[in-house]
This record gives sequence, C-alpha cells and structure tokens, in this order.
Amino acid sequence: MELNMTVAINFDGQQMDPDSPVGIGVATEEFLRALFRFGSQDTFPVVCSDESAFGIFREFSQESRIDASRCISVNQNDAAKLEEIGTLFRYDPAFIKHVWARRYHGQRRYSLAGIVHASSTDAVMEVAGQYLTAPTQVWDALICPSQAIRATILKVIEGWQEYLGDRFKADQPCPMEFPVIPLGTDIIKFKKLTSEGFRARQRNNLGISPAGEDVVILFVGRLNFVAKANPLPLMIGLEKVATKLDTPVKLVFSGYFNDDLSEEGFKEAAAKICNKLEVVFVRHSDPQYPDGLWAGADIFCSLVDNIQESFGLTPIEAMAANLPVVVSDWDGYRDTVRDGIDGFTIPTIMPAAGFGRDLAYDYFARPGHYGDYLGGTQQSTAVDIDELVNALKKLIANPGLRRTMGDSGRERATYKYNWSLVISAYEDLWRELAEKRESADEVAPMQQSGSFHPSHPDPFAMFESFATHNITADSKVELVTTDWAEVMKLISLKTGLVYSGSLMELEDLPFLIGQLENGKKSKVSDILRLLPQIEPAAVVRTLAWLIKLGICRYHV
Repeated sequence: MELNMTVAINFDGQQMDPDSPVGIGVATEEFLRALFRFGSQDTFPVVCSDESAFGIFREFSQESRIDASRCISVNQNDAAKLEEIGTLFRYDPAFIKHVWARRYHGQRRYSLAGIVHASSTDAVMEVAGQYLTAPTQVWDALICPSQAIRATILKVIEGWQEYLGDRFKADQPCPMEFPVIPLGTDIIKFKKLTSEGFRARQRNNLGISPAGEDVVILFVGRLNFVAKANPLPLMIGLEKVATKLDTPVKLVFSGYFNDDLSEEGFKEAAAKICNKLEVVFVRHSDPQYPDGLWAGADIFCSLVDNIQESFGLTPIEAMAANLPVVVSDWDGYRDTVRDGIDGFTIPTIMPAAGFGRDLAYDYFARPGHYGDYLGGTQQSTAVDIDELVNALKKLIANPGLRRTMGDSGRERATYKYNWSLVISAYEDLWRELAEKRESADEVAPMQQSGSFHPSHPDPFAMFESFATHNITADSKVELVTTDWAEVMKLISLKTGLVYSGSLMELEDLPFLIGQLENGKKSKVSDILRLLPQIEPAAVVRTLAWLIKLGICRYHV
C-alpha cells in the first residue's frame, strides 16, 4: 500500500504588514512559498476559516506561479477528505481543537501537525500542557525549528507530567513526536542581492566612498530591546573596538521600531555610549535600500538575549548573503552558527533554575504584562562583552577571515537551510506519520457509546436526569393525528421548527410517518430497523420532535 505524504494547510488568512515584519510572519509566508515551489504534491489542499482566507491562499500560490486551480478548499469537518490527504498541518502549535474533532471522526484517519516558533507565551505553554490531556497520537507531531525550542517545550510537558503524576499517581506519557526541522531561506535570492553593484550603491548611500575601508556591522530585525534584543552589549563592545582600531566602523540597525519606547531607548543608548562608533538606523521600508543592506555590510551581528526568540532566521539569511556572523550563543543560533567556522558565537549568562519563580507567578497573575515577563528575564541575561570584543576585532582587522567565514556560512546555508531541503524533510515527516498510523497503537480510543470530548458530552446523556422519561430502543411511539394540514401548520411555525439540522431530512419524513400509520404503537427499535438508510440518532430526535408537536404520543 502506497502511503500518502500530502498535507493540507490550516490557513487563517492573516497577512503580515510588509512595513513591520515579524519573524513568525516571515517564516509562515516563506514556508508557503517554499511549499508551492518545492513541494512534490500535485494539489495544495487548504482548510481555511472563510472564503477570504482561501482567496489569500490562492494569491500566495499565484505569486509562486502555481495555478490557483491547484489550491483545493477542504472543510475542516470533512474527515473523509482529510483521510485521503493524510496530514493536516497548522503553522503554530494550536491544533488541540482539531485533535478532539478527529476523535469524533476516527483517530487513525489522519495525522495532525503544528510548529512552535516561540514558547515563552502563556498561550503556548498552556497548549503544551494540553498535549498530555488531549487524545494526541504517535502519528501527530509538533515541529521544533531548533533543539533549544524543543527542550523548552519538553520542559513544560515534563512539568505537567510531574503535576499529573502526583495528582493521579500514574505516569502521563505524551505520545506525540517532536522532530527538529529548521526554517529555510531562499539561497538564490540572497545570491542576487549581494552583487558588487548592490554593494557599491548601498555603501554609497551610507556615505562610504568606493575606496573607503569602512567596516559595516549589520543587525537586521525588529528593534525592540524588551522583546527582541537589547542593543547595549553590541554598542558597548563595538565602541571598545572602534576606539582601539584605526579602521572606521559603522553599526547599522536595519529594521523598524514598533513603539516610541523602543526608538527612544535605542537612540538614547547610541547617543550616550557611542562616541567613535557611528550608529545608523535604516527603516525596513527605506526606499534607498529596497534590497536591504546585505550587500553593503561586512559582518552580521545579532546578540539576541530574549526568551521569545526560538530559532533566529536572520543569521541564516546573513550566511546566505555570504557574511560572517557574530551571534549570541543562545537558543536556535547555537544550532545555526558553527563557532570559529561560519563566525563566532558569544557566550551568554543567565541565572540558574530556581531564581525566576516569582517572575513566572507575576506573569500568571498579570497575564497582560507579557512585556514585563520578557523584560525581567532579558534584563538578567548577559552577553560576554570581552568575548564579543575579541571576535569583532579579529573580523574587522582581517578581511581574509571575513571572506573565509562568509564562504563557509554560505555553503552551510546552501546545504542545510535551503528551502528545497527543508520541504523535503517535511515530506519525510508526513511519510513517517503515515507509517505510524498504519501500525502504531491508538491512545485513548473512543468507546462506541462514549463522548468524543469530556467537556462536550452528548446533551441527552449529560442531562438525562432532567426528563421524566428517556426514549430508548424499547420505547413505543404512536401516531395520533392524520390531519396533514394541521401537521404542516405546526411544522411551518417558527416555534415548531427551531433547528432542522438536528432532525432527519424533512423530505424523508413521509417514510417515517408511513411506518406509524398502522394505528398501532410502534417500537422504536422496529422503526429504526425499517429505516436503515437514515441515521438512527436523527430518527429518534425526530420522533421526540413529533411528540413535542402532539403529532405522536410516547408510551413507556
């Protein structure tokens, strides 16, 4: 049997502001473009929240030169179609609702997968705990872009396992897979963006003459010292380097400020710390730099010190742009950059476990103060400035080392982070999950008469004690009127037919009435046997409705 390795994308239609890009938004859009470009499937099924979202998805496909007819809209409740596809993939961790929905339709019918970009929010941490209590399966997966983000998610799950183990005196395993698959980048695009023509134009815009030996240090990303990276270590370190070397050094922050506080903080630090070092701020959408400053830079530097970061796409982009990289030894950066080969990783220091419980409680008690949670941890996370100075001095003073490390980085980006390879890894995962659906044991199979979700039980089971009597297979029903004009009048009332979706099809109602016209009391089980083509639950609910309208009578 050939296993299906296609995937349906769960797409909400959210679009990123091109003037204020965020990492998650960039990664999501780039993933879709890469899937269209490198995916091996013939069609691209998508589960959308509405028609508008489906339209946006089709626009993405056309931008990637994929005929819009290859995009197939799939209803999230169409289990047969999802089974045919194989996997439903959501580009965030929040697929818990889909897990419960699948239990209703059949847990072995298809796989569910998501991806986690940041694990620091309370929403993501809550979802991680629900992976234990929801009916997740061995054939489900949460993709982690880095080993660091995988470790944080497993840490949250371990905390829940410890609590649930103490509470219920039993092990609580999490059956899901947590594979590490990195984000990717468009190698060809960055090769085009780093030509000599681009370099000359960008450096000229920075005020550097063709013969100028200025070394440009580039940071790319959101300029936010609370939620992204505090610029102080970089400014302090580069100012020390600039005062010791004769080579002119420019630090360029290319990105955007998402609030006034961030802009004031960055510019205040630059004004009060950097005397010899020249600091330049370039807006992401600056028309002078339509292609960024990848060609005009000499060294890329990103000293992220924030727990919101999980992978870090910009170092890979810098490597694709043939730049040596200097990054903090932090989260996914550690996976990406090989110290001493593609650049330098600068040691980071933070308090040991046990010194932040009050920060965690404060975030729990004041969930709207996420910035304080990030700021409190970032403020006590340090980058080794002495090591930073040593690394920057080596690169600034040695153009040959810059070229060697830049070449090494581009090669690594080409053979490890090229989107074609990343999409292939995704498809390998879909295949592995399909194999597990075929053979692995099912966790918490739904009982035939049970509830698919403990918090969403059958209302007639949950509230059965409310009624005097309950209609069962042994109950008897009698037709008490054949005045069809009166019947139609009752059915046509707004109060008579409140919600037709819970009943059998009204065009089939004559078949049901026909089974009752013998003037006798009919046993419900006999009625169901005579109407095998109709869902039994719908028949019983319709009988209760007819009793409600006085058309039928119930007998114990």
